[in-house]
Amino acid sequence: MKKETKFEQSEDIEYKFILLGDTSVGKTCLFKKLTTGSFIEKNVSTVGIDRRTIKVKCDYDENGETITKNTIINLTDTAGQERFKAITKSYYKGSDAALLLYDITDRRSFVHLNEWIDSIKNAPCNTNNNKYCIFLLGTKIDLVENQKRKREVELEEATKLCEEYGLIWGGERSNKNLTSEQYIEIFKDFIKIIYSKIGYKKIVSQNSVKLETKLPKKRNNCVCLK
Repeated sequence: MKKETKFEQSEDIEYKFILLGDTSVGKTCLFKKLTTGSFIEKNVSTVGIDRRTIKVKCDYDENGETITKNTIINLTDTAGQERFKAITKSYYKGSDAALLLYDITDRRSFVHLNEWIDSIKNAPCNTNNNKYCIFLLGTKIDLVENQKRKREVELEEATKLCEEYGLIWGGERSNKNLTSEQYIEIFKDFIKIIYSKIGYKKIVSQNSVKLETKLPKKRNNCVCLK
């Protein structure tokens, strides 16, 4: 009889994402599409933060075997306005990854990425930049495809930024056109990358939270998701 590992015996795994980027880049649209399945054309800007969780089944490679586990995606939506940045920084602590967004039709939102990246990398809670994952997403590709707006940021610029700062390229996306199911599949890919870096960090049971550690596999700094 096969002996169960700690990984198999545990109930749920949890990974925490914080959504970052300038105001109006689509953070709240993505947040709502993923957690509620709905898309609102004009969202009111987030004041402070908003938190929600969803549960998905995700496949993990454990000692050469594929194991399917319930995985909690804990999302924190944040305000992009300058006056809320102090509040936003206080929620970096405890997150496993940052999802950094920019609007491909708004050059300023791309230029400001350097400030967001520095803010993440210099956060007191982030002492190991090699394990902390920063995913970069370009938004509003539908507006370019429908010729409603002009592209102001080229794809090559974004991938070059990923190479320079060791970010993980998540592609150019449309919060309007992608379904919640499609976004969940994208997040499953994100989760697998986090798992390869930090392992099954949080094992959540009914009565307690057990912290587990696992040596990460070596991988390149820049990873591109098609």
